[in-house]
Amino acid sequence: MDVFRRNPYREKEIKNISKKDILISVSGVVVNKGESSFMIDDGSGQVAVLYDKSVNEGDYVRVLGMVIGDGEIKAEIVQDLNKIDKKLHRKVIKLLE
Repeated sequence: MDVFRRNPYREKEIKNISKKDILISVSGVVVNKGESSFMIDDGSGQVAVLYDKSVNEGDYVRVLGMVIGDGEIKAEIVQDLNKIDKKLHRKVIKLLE
């Protein structure tokens, strides 16, 4: 059975990511980027995201992906959230956890 059919992406704050998590969704600001990865910060912590498409430092994004290695995320989808209200979005995430 496909892992994506069994487990939906679960919205998490970065500080709450654990080794038991498989598919997660985190939202934050891109604080650093490399050739095939970038780092996001959601106010609770930072996490490295493996992703080979373009993002810009300062972008507010949602990452949907798989937790691998030492807490890194292999992104399947990266959504641009630059046009939404960040404070309201953070409140909703806290309610979902």
